[in-house]
Amino acid sequence: MIRPKFIRSLVLLGQAAFLAACPSAPPSEDPSLDQILSEERPGKRSEVIAVADDVTEKILMFGGNEAPIVNQIPLATYTGETWLFEPSYGWTELAIDGPHERGRYGAALDPREGRALLFGGRFRPEGQSGDYDLFDDLWAFDFESQEWTLLDDGTEGGPAARYYPQVAWSTEDNALYVYGGLTNNDPLIFQRSSELWRWTEEDGWEEQETEGNAPSPRAFYGSTYDGSRNRLVLFAGQVGDFQSLAFNDLFSLDLSTGTWTELHGGGASAPFTRMHPHMLYDEARDRILMFGGHTDIGDDNDLWEWTDDGRDWQLIREGDSFTGAGFGCLGNPTEVPADYVEHDLSSPERRQKAFIAQMHDNLWVFGGMHAECSDHLDDTWRFDLEATSWHELIEARTGESCRRRGDDCACLCL
Repeated sequence: MIRPKFIRSLVLLGQAAFLAACPSAPPSEDPSLDQILSEERPGKRSEVIAVADDVTEKILMFGGNEAPIVNQIPLATYTGETWLFEPSYGWTELAIDGPHERGRYGAALDPREGRALLFGGRFRPEGQSGDYDLFDDLWAFDFESQEWTLLDDGTEGGPAARYYPQVAWSTEDNALYVYGGLTNNDPLIFQRSSELWRWTEEDGWEEQETEGNAPSPRAFYGSTYDGSRNRLVLFAGQVGDFQSLAFNDLFSLDLSTGTWTELHGGGASAPFTRMHPHMLYDEARDRILMFGGHTDIGDDNDLWEWTDDGRDWQLIREGDSFTGAGFGCLGNPTEVPADYVEHDLSSPERRQKAFIAQMHDNLWVFGGMHAECSDHLDDTWRFDLEATSWHELIEARTGESCRRRGDDCACLCL
């Protein structure tokens, strides 16, 4: 009998051989990728992470926050739902037990075992205020059996409970790495971590030493794992007070040596300063991709690339462009006017804290938070990386500006 893990190893070896032989990705204009056959779809939410498994061709989404947003800050209504998205089919909700309801966790794919690993996050009962419950448990979702398993309950040492941890699986040493995050239960006091932890099933947790030119203490950054160089790449963020300007510098952490390197100092040649950027590593083209996030003047839907060839950042798609119009609409000094941005209606709504994954040479985007409209999104899009074109698969029912909905309006969302 051939074991599933052996088959997975053969598939992964075949994919690696194909990428090595074909460094340029093949054209991906496949009309079937626009199909949505399923009648299911998740409700609006943000604070989610997507984990894509190329072997089963499914993308995992767990939990998230669907609460009302007040003054650009979401309240707490966390879900514990497990959803799978399958290109050319659509969404499926799994009626299974799993982690406690939460958002703002970290997650990564362990391709050797065919599982998603989920760590950390936070929760507060709906309608309550005050401190949050933070998590330090580690869970695995098996893409073949479609079941959750608790790997570590946090009682035997390891990183303290936290939210917004940056999580990466190193294919170099088959280990999970957890960097940074916030450890405060009180939402008004920010405790930023710069710790690096390593986990393996054999040895458990071990804190790792780092050195070099590390980023300044911060929160709300984005990161991705660059498997070609065994490094965690971190972009932007903010000090955690919601008042200071955000960053737009770029750093890498070599997971083999624990050495930090500044790749780009930021400034005018980088994407605009922001929090919660969505980051991915495009292995076929050996580049870092960055989509959207919350800039210092509003949410964005731009798409950029970074390569290690000495060039600056390159803009792939601008998306909406800010016009310079100031706040104030219908007598409300905090309301956003309709001409705040010039809309690119072929791009998805501007957003942060969304589901974003790569599969079949496309980016797949779902949901997220649109701060100016004070709502979460529930749409599904794909971006063809070869053709550089956006395709809307499932329309949004919430969260879009009125101009994007085709309504005439004085204010952006009213």
